[in-house]
Amino acid sequence: MRELLKNIAALPDLEIGQTPDDFKCLAERTLEAKEKVIYYIGSVELLLEAYEQAYENNYYIPTRIERNILVKMLAPDTPAMRAYRATDDAQIRQTRALPKDVVMDYAVMIHDDQVVFFAQDPQLYALAITSPSIAVTMKAMFNAIWTMAH
Repeated sequence: MRELLKNIAALPDLEIGQTPDDFKCLAERTLEAKEKVIYYIGSVELLLEAYEQAYENNYYIPTRIERNILVKMLAPDTPAMRAYRATDDAQIRQTRALPKDVVMDYAVMIHDDQVVFFAQDPQLYALAITSPSIAVTMKAMFNAIWTMAH
């Protein structure tokens, strides 16, 4: 397989994160989003597992708000998602519930040219892909689901 990959001229950049510090590093990249939008689709509970609540409340969210970066969030309709939605206006966020037939036990965060998948198989990890074409495709998929969400 590695021999096949050598023949491709422009591969996406890939990174794997496995520690809380790795997850913070990936999160902090979103604070530099040139498009000023972060697309998040998936489990809110997984997000809460990746980031300590204190980090999110005391650093990440205030910094994102200060930089006027919008989060568009699609998540299963759970108590955690409804708690997020209740604070949307104050936190420059728009939250919608995924249609019931869209099942996600992982999460995806998209900004600029980066797509980060968070999964737990069984250990929590993140797979970050930097690729303009993959990011454009994932944003299009996000926006298609957004129109069906409530």
